[in-house]
Amino acid sequence: MRNHRKPRDTISFNPPTSINDNGRLIHIIFALPGITEEQVRIDLEKTDFILSIVDDDRILRKTIQIPEGVRLFKKKFSFGVLEIFLEKPSP
Repeated sequence: MRNHRKPRDTISFNPPTSINDNGRLIHIIFALPGITEEQVRIDLEKTDFILSIVDDDRILRKTIQIPEGVRLFKKKFSFGVLEIFLEKPSP
């Protein structure tokens, strides 16, 4: 028998966020208390950085505008704090 689950609801959320642009890198810090690293998904789509937190019933989503052409340089998750480093393209 198939498991007929209802689709997950997608909800916009706004966790405490710090963004620092030092010219070459964009450093983004999210406070995500109670969230595990396994629940975190990140996507880069042209000029959007998308953070998604996935659980059984819903998807929490935060979108941040970024310059086109950035790439993920480094991701670090520790004690409910997610740090993202995005590298800008060379001029």
